[in-house]
Amino acid sequence: MNGHRPPTRDTVMDLRRQTEIVKFGKSLLERKKDALLRAIDEDRRAMARVEREFMDHVRKTAYSYGIVRMFEGSSFIRLLAVGRKTVTVSSERCNLMGCTYYQYKPHKSETGIPLEESSMDPALTSPYVDELMEHLRWAERLLWTYINLKLKISALEKELKKTMHKVNTLEHTVLPDLRNDLKRIVDILDERERQERFAVKKFSKKKKASKVRPSEKGLKEAGS
Repeated sequence: MNGHRPPTRDTVMDLRRQTEIVKFGKSLLERKKDALLRAIDEDRRAMARVEREFMDHVRKTAYSYGIVRMFEGSSFIRLLAVGRKTVTVSSERCNLMGCTYYQYKPHKSETGIPLEESSMDPALTSPYVDELMEHLRWAERLLWTYINLKLKISALEKELKKTMHKVNTLEHTVLPDLRNDLKRIVDILDERERQERFAVKKFSKKKKASKVRPSEKGLKEAGS
């Protein structure tokens, strides 16, 4: 830390107070790290489930698509794109343990027909079309869930990396420097105290010796 701290008792008290503050901050960061790890683990398991469900619906969608092309023709497939525009996406800002991330969802707009609201006339189409549309709707919902989980996990992992860096800095740099400064100043004060005690003891001996010498001189004069 600072090698030029004055070696005083006030400095010792200040260093001890700073050490306790750093320890408390480190404990808070460690709790944050544990919470982030739990959240990431839960979201990864959720994302794995969503990915399995999505791939299952993709297979069903591919099968239904082939059936519709077989019975309705490729021209009918092109009709599904009629009235569709570019998807408008709305975002929501979220926060978890000081980590900010965004979640997205398709915005319902008057310029196009959302997949959720699309439907075909059952009198003009086969049941395979309804089945295809249902699989597409489910796939769309799962896709947005997967995207949001992926974005959340990415943000949490970045926050976890920063938190772990802070914990390591406090543990391996800040706290050792504070302890070294504290030990250096305590050693200086202890040495200074030993020197003061030695000086006081030496001065006391000299004072006693100075009192003894006049009395001995008086005895010698009386004896002569």
